[in-house]
Amino acid sequence: MAERKLRVFLCHSSQDKPIVRELYQRLNAEGWIDSWLGEEKLFLGQNGKRKLRIN
Repeated sequence: MAERKLRVFLCHSSQDKPIVRELYQRLNAEGWIDSWLGEEKLFLGQNGKRKLRIN
């Protein structure tokens, strides 16, 4: 049976955006972590709450 990835939602202030982008890239590079960053996975006009539930 395949193991499920650890799911991480990254919430941050705008001043922390550069640091959080780097963290997002590092977490995804691990392969066993599925990190979620709004600017990468949410597009203009999409419902954020609904998108989080689906993913």
